[in-house]
Amino acid sequence: MRGIRMPRTTGTSAVPAFIAILVIALLELFVFNLPFWQTVGSRPEQAHDDGVGSGLTVESDGSAVVTDPDNAWRDLSADQSIEYLYMGHSDTEHPRQDDAVRWRISTAKNTDGGWYNANADVGYSPSSEASRYSRVGGRATRVRIRYQMDKGAVIPYNTVTVNPHVPMRFSPLRLALEIIVALLVILFRPSSRLYRIRLARTRACLVPLALCAAFACLVPLGLFAMAAPQDNPEPVYWDFYATWQATDQYQRLADAILHGRAWLDYPVNDAFAAMANPYDTRSRTQLALNHPDVPIYFDVAFHGGRYYSYFGVLPALLLFAPFKAVTGMPLPTNASIAVVALLASAACTLLAVQIARLIGRRRPVSLGATMLAIIAFMLGNGIAMLIQLGLFYQIPQELAVACAAGGLAAWIQAKLRGLDSGDPDKRFLALGSLLMALTIASRPHVVVASLIAIPLFADEIRGLWCDGLDGRRGLLRETAVWACALIPYAIVFLPQFAYNMARFGSPMDFGATYNLTGYDMTHFHAPLTQYPAFFFHYLLQPPNLTAHFPFVGQDGIPLTTWRSEHPHFGGWFMTDAPFAFILFALAVWRPLMARAKATGLVAGALVCAGLAFLVDARITGVDYRYEIDFAWMIMIAVVAVLYALDAGFGAVTVNDVAEEKETGACANMTGHALPFDARSALRRLVFGWFTTGVVAAFLFLFFKQFAPGMNMPVRIWWDVASWFLFM
Repeated sequence: MRGIRMPRTTGTSAVPAFIAILVIALLELFVFNLPFWQTVGSRPEQAHDDGVGSGLTVESDGSAVVTDPDNAWRDLSADQSIEYLYMGHSDTEHPRQDDAVRWRISTAKNTDGGWYNANADVGYSPSSEASRYSRVGGRATRVRIRYQMDKGAVIPYNTVTVNPHVPMRFSPLRLALEIIVALLVILFRPSSRLYRIRLARTRACLVPLALCAAFACLVPLGLFAMAAPQDNPEPVYWDFYATWQATDQYQRLADAILHGRAWLDYPVNDAFAAMANPYDTRSRTQLALNHPDVPIYFDVAFHGGRYYSYFGVLPALLLFAPFKAVTGMPLPTNASIAVVALLASAACTLLAVQIARLIGRRRPVSLGATMLAIIAFMLGNGIAMLIQLGLFYQIPQELAVACAAGGLAAWIQAKLRGLDSGDPDKRFLALGSLLMALTIASRPHVVVASLIAIPLFADEIRGLWCDGLDGRRGLLRETAVWACALIPYAIVFLPQFAYNMARFGSPMDFGATYNLTGYDMTHFHAPLTQYPAFFFHYLLQPPNLTAHFPFVGQDGIPLTTWRSEHPHFGGWFMTDAPFAFILFALAVWRPLMARAKATGLVAGALVCAGLAFLVDARITGVDYRYEIDFAWMIMIAVVAVLYALDAGFGAVTVNDVAEEKETGACANMTGHALPFDARSALRRLVFGWFTTGVVAAFLFLFFKQFAPGMNMPVRIWWDVASWFLFM
């Protein structure tokens, strides 16, 4: 038996790792710890306290009160140029204080006749020792601290040290970030050996795949754990709308299911129930202020004098109701978010592998491309971008993605097992249909992903049709296959339609238009002329980047006609998935896609993503939270194109294929290497770009978690901000 040709080994195989270690060491020693070297020879002294502004009152206990934010400032000076400041500890600080003191500085040199004002917010948190150091520079000898705090804020009146010795500091989180980035570059650079290993069911392939899958599943959970969003078991009062956000409605829905009813047991305000149009947000807000005796709830459906949950019932059936029935306790929202995020991540990972196996039937796909696709899928499906907020809204979205991605993976398995053969294995077909159908009970419009079955099974549909025309046996086989494909939909759809009928009097009414939200959904429709703007902002809007931590900010969305406004950080292609720009060259890749028979899958996924996008844009306008609904479908097209390019640019020879069949192992995919030519150069360009996009997306994901409004704990926020003290 012929042996497997192994990749050539050279003395340069360890060079990338050596370079990565060197770069990380230089960053740690001489970039992030630059303040240590700058202050080695400094002469620390206590700053002269030159007084405070009229808007700041200093108390005898070592604290100060902001009485007028426009004039709340403190002047400091020194006999030397002030490069760094250190805010000393104060007895008025609380050891567990999870708050921050923010300010802007003004500086003056001995030669200056006045103050020069900076406009960046800086400061420190008593919970973060590293944040007590701040950069001044510019040869200033006087500093004015202009507090950016609300009226009535009580802040520590610290002693301040000028030019302290800044300690050398190493952060495990920063080191982990550097190592991850280095590994992404090393593993997926165009010359990586992973692209010379053919995907197969062997330990040499399964172990790296398992590690990569674990990483893709754990990154969202790690970000969630780092943010540790507060779990609100009860409704939260929103001053702006004078109503209560129904954050516990899934548990209320579970209680309703356990008690055999469809409506939620929120108390109903009689004056609210008597409104001619309870969905008019402005009138409802005013009524809530005038009739505060019974609360009015927000983001919950109201119909026929009762509250209902218009969010999909599936999470309540699978998670909240069983947990309550078994334990007698409500299921924490954070726990349910972690569960559905893990399910969705695992399903997307499985789908990425299944697509590689599907395309690999025609042209060999490498282990490296498959692992790269798994990481890209995690970054591009939108789950990791949203998870840290801890909002219950994402529960039905992520569960729908888990069902739909798992359903597609099962369908692909059915196809790989020969659905059009004489004795087809219909179990995976039925399983895929069942999972796909369940999306209607979680996030109804995600069910449009079912249409991907048309291009996926195009050959099988034609084959079964021809078999059915040939005779009775072929007709029975065709009927059995169609029954396995369609009956699961009926099993799910009919109870869902009955549930809709019981709540809203129509089988197709899911209740979204009865939602009590920030605008009247029953009477508002976006002008068609706004949809091009929605497309741009959702997909192509450049991010709002700065050179000041956290480097990422929200971008504005100018609309000529009013729409509900939500946070947004840039278009999906520009932030979550810059690597996905390979889709803009589909005309160039078309021959390679055709050879891999990936054209139909790519087109079907993009069409379905477009349909889901239109539903989201019509109902909600622009909000990065809703990218989860359609972004994972775009990622199907992205990974399919990636595999087609990997297979088309690869150098697999006939001998390699024969050898792999003979040995059943991960064969060397460069056996008789082709000479370096235009195709090889294009391959390096494509995979170099894709890897760069993955690294950029990962860094954006990390720093975006520290943007305003993202609920990052104060201590962690200031600890990470202190990495960039040298700036």
